[in-house]
Amino acid sequence: MTGYPLERVHQEAAFLGRHVHWTLTEVLMLDHAERARWVREVAEQMERGGEGP
Repeated sequence: MTGYPLERVHQEAAFLGRHVHWTLTEVLMLDHAERARWVREVAEQMERGGEGP
């Protein structure tokens, strides 16, 4: 059994830190599914060109 790729965790932490201004500790407190959901949500909002829904 393999774990979640460490490189992907680094990418997600950097993305959320940059765009949501969360600390590394805050990002790492999220489980994989929750962190991935936040990454998707922020990325989708960026694609729409808006700050919110």
